Amino acid sequence: MLLALAMARTSILKDAEGTRQALIRAGLDLFGRNGFDATSTREIAQAAKVNSAGIAYHFGGKDGLRQACAEAIIARMQAVLMGGAPAAPIAADRDIATEHLLALIDRMIAFLTTAPESEMIARFVVREMFTPSPAFDTIYGGLFEPVHRRICQVWAAATGMEPEAPATRLAVFAAIGQLVYFRIARPAVTRRMGWDGIGPDQAHAIAETIRRSVRASILACRGEAS
Repeated sequence: MLLALAMARTSILKDAEGTRQALIRAGLDLFGRNGFDATSTREIAQAAKVNSAGIAYHFGGKDGLRQACAEAIIARMQAVLMGGAPAAPIAADRDIATEHLLALIDRMIAFLTTAPESEMIARFVVREMFTPSPAFDTIYGGLFEPVHRRICQVWAAATGMEPEAPATRLAVFAAIGQLVYFRIARPAVTRRMGWDGIGPDQAHAIAETIRRSVRASILACRGEAS
């Protein structure tokens, strides 16, 4: 009897978590495509294939769901950035720090160009950039700023520059911009390159191009810092 109750409770919890994740996925997609105000709770529930009452039950309403979407983005991108491992101490050796940056480029390009959910995440984030809400504050505080600071520290270790110097921060923004372009401008890239899509071979070619660019920027910065 106790075993049956425990199994039933486990099943209920799994169903609840499945509903929650389905609503987050639907929210990410529809908020990104149509905007927050233009998306109804009914549309979200239909896309998630759940009862619309689930939005209020799990998130307290549409605003809560948007916040949950932001938190889901943070968790997903942190996993990509860390490569499934805890953050390691920043290497003092310039060449090792450079390799850490280049490895990050590989992980980010693989995600941005080949992971199906990257499109939903990009749409949601870009819309929040243009019309910031409390969800943007969540993403900025939980992802953008700490990740940018971390990369600035690694960049500083690779170049000899100061981590929080304006030149360092701008250089890191420029490097990140190269990565993001291949997600945001994917249709233009594939058309101009004559690609049917972006698979592992195309992603590898993109990563190699950006690696060369970033490495050249690092070497240039080393010359300026020396």
